[in-house]
Amino acid sequence: MFGRLFKFFVLCFVLYAAYRWLFDRSQKKTLREWVLILAQALVISSAIFGVLYLFGWHRL
Repeated sequence: MFGRLFKFFVLCFVLYAAYRWLFDRSQKKTLREWVLILAQALVISSAIFGVLYLFGWHRL
């Protein structure tokens, strides 16, 4: 139970931090920059899950 709750709070914190970083008022991003950020995030997350799968963490 505490493990799931901890994962939930870590996920919320990461999403909040990413939201604050991406939507900062001082930054003005073009559509191309948004697409590049999204593509990089997808590649990084797929690499992380691929490594975890190889190490035997199948049920995340």
